[in-house]
Amino acid sequence: MSMSVALVADLVRRDGTSLLDSTDEVDAVVEACSTTLRPHRLQMKHRDGRLSARLHSLTSGAVALSRLNYGADVTISEIRPQQDEFILALPVAGHARFRYGSSTAVVSPGSMAVVGPYDGFTLEITREFDQVLVRLDRTRVESAAAFLAGSGELGPVHFDLAAGKVSPALTGLVQAALQVSADPAVERRPRLTFQLERLIIEATLLGCRNNLSAAMAGPSERISSDRVARAQDFMVANLADQFSLTAVARHCSVSLRSLQLGFRRELDMSPGEWLRNQRLDLAHAQLVIAVESETTVTAVATACGFVHLGDFAARFKDRFGSSPSAVLRAPRS
Repeated sequence: MSMSVALVADLVRRDGTSLLDSTDEVDAVVEACSTTLRPHRLQMKHRDGRLSARLHSLTSGAVALSRLNYGADVTISEIRPQQDEFILALPVAGHARFRYGSSTAVVSPGSMAVVGPYDGFTLEITREFDQVLVRLDRTRVESAAAFLAGSGELGPVHFDLAAGKVSPALTGLVQAALQVSADPAVERRPRLTFQLERLIIEATLLGCRNNLSAAMAGPSERISSDRVARAQDFMVANLADQFSLTAVARHCSVSLRSLQLGFRRELDMSPGEWLRNQRLDLAHAQLVIAVESETTVTAVATACGFVHLGDFAARFKDRFGSSPSAVLRAPRS
């Protein structure tokens, strides 16, 4: 199982609200899961089967995260075809067979599925199947897809049901959203939760094949060195913010693909790698001069645009040979 998914699952259970705890009443399980995820029917696969459902739920901005295990072999199906959300299923243990429209996929740890809002679905779930579910607003997904595809009109986004391997980038963003939601100051930082939601949606759109994938890739025209420099200036000016590379490309009036190729040609690295290095260098410079009694590694990391603190610490040590906390504690001359 992907350690990223395992960590996400643990965080949802630790920080989320427990809505079901070994619950065996079908009506109670259906009500809780329908409210948290989407309306559906539940059927026991075996006449003598007994539910032992556990459901934890946590919301970060407009992104809703759940961990769900039915504890029995069940079949889940839609009440109505048209829904208001996309559901990303990230398996933690066991396996299940998903059917959506005319597509079928067997999902298990390491893989993921995207259940859209447009067609009927049937989920055949085993008692061992444990999963993290990410619910994304349909309108926000369609709006982001239209922008990425260069379209002025919203339209359906049809993902392949079998979305392939779980993307570390996607699960890293989900982890960041969970950590931000647990921050006592989160209510004072609505912009950050919105930015993370947008990044999760774009990571899903760009990382999971769908009917707009080709349009989202965009043309790969050669861009000038000036455009690369303009992108660098934009990123440096906004290091503390959470923004997508799509926003950088839009600022420079180029496609995302062209931006990536331009950075690779000029700097032999991707825009994301360049941005991360700038943030790491800024964090290192601040920690070198910081007074330990007056700040924390978390405060510096957040001020430099990092929200996934574990990833920040690992990459910082890789780049500078010392941990952020060691640099902060080092004697000042």
